Amino acid sequence: MKSPRSPHLLALLWLLAAAVIVPSPLLLRGPSTDLYLAVTARTADLPGVELVAEAGVIVLALLWVLAAWQARGAGLVAVATAVVGGAGAVLAYATSEVAKTIVQQPRGCWELIEIAHCPVAGDWSFPSNHTTIAFALGTAVVLTALATGRARSGVADALFGTTTALRFRRARRLPPHRVMVVAPVVLAVVTGAARVVQGVHFPHDVVAGATVGVCVVVAVVLTLRGPAAAGLGVLCRNEAVCRLVLAPGARAEGGVRRG
Repeated sequence: MKSPRSPHLLALLWLLAAAVIVPSPLLLRGPSTDLYLAVTARTADLPGVELVAEAGVIVLALLWVLAAWQARGAGLVAVATAVVGGAGAVLAYATSEVAKTIVQQPRGCWELIEIAHCPVAGDWSFPSNHTTIAFALGTAVVLTALATGRARSGVADALFGTTTALRFRRARRLPPHRVMVVAPVVLAVVTGAARVVQGVHFPHDVVAGATVGVCVVVAVVLTLRGPAAAGLGVLCRNEAVCRLVLAPGARAEGGVRRG
């Protein structure tokens, strides 16, 4: 029988994994710089390339809003996943900013190449903020979609453990939950790659940013999803608030169903 504290232990393991993985790409800065130079020699002058990452982050934010709206029809756990996942994305961004000020790695476009849209001096390179935000939002969307959809392959059990696995419901809502799982991953990868193609980040910056985004959001969801669901259940005792939190027909805690 699993301990009730197992989600907190899993969250700690995710954070420890991030603490080990994030500094590791710095050891590969040489090969990363070579790859950066090889890529940017062909891509840095492409028109509009600087807009790809911006658009990717915006679309991922919109997907999170859509996923949160869909979660209203699946119950409080799904809604709580969306809420704390969004909060985790904010925390991931803050973590990335702190890491930047500690590492203070210069950007390649300050020293190695010239591009039209290079960030100003003092806006450090490691890790990539755009990539952190993209992967954090993408992770929040995926976890919310899984909580809203229907389990097929045991992904939730593998991630969260059997006793804390997310319940999957209402898989037929548009867009299908499978699309809401795949699309954020693709967008996050494209966003991170675009920062290298543009010439503003090294590949190891992107790897570190992706790690921060994923690990922080998963850890926050594991830690706070349960308390958030309980808190939403209390708020749903007020009918007006419940109408905002849950869609008609969704079941709140304690068997209360919105009709």
